[in-house]
Amino acid sequence: MRVVQFLQVVVLLLLLAYGVLVYLENPVLLRLPLLFAGREAVLPAGLALSLGVLAGALYAALLILPRYLRQRLLRRSDMLRRRDAETRLQSTLQAVIDSSGRSEAVAESESTAQATASVQHPVTQGSAAQNPAAQNSAARA
Repeated sequence: MRVVQFLQVVVLLLLLAYGVLVYLENPVLLRLPLLFAGREAVLPAGLALSLGVLAGALYAALLILPRYLRQRLLRRSDMLRRRDAETRLQSTLQAVIDSSGRSEAVAESESTAQATASVQHPVTQGSAAQNPAAQNSAARA
């Protein structure tokens, strides 16, 4: 990966050096030799400089774009995984809360039923074995 970055920097420096050499040869009008048909493009120095800056900006954007897109995709996939994990955790916690709520409701209904039974049948709940006064009166009789 570092070799690719090094080559990209070298190519940018070569483009800059080419532009400087051409500008030094022709300070007012630039003659840019075209690679095909042996022709030249004659441009004012300001226009040639702006075209060079534009070409460099496009090249830099093309260098940065893949990393930016990769980071954006990674962030998006991480966000989706995190959201999925949160929904699974939330559903698990809700199920645990619901199950503990049901067991508490069952225990509460059982205790309510026992309390109701003790109010309705106090003699059967309070036997002589549990009541010392009843034991004493039974022993005297």
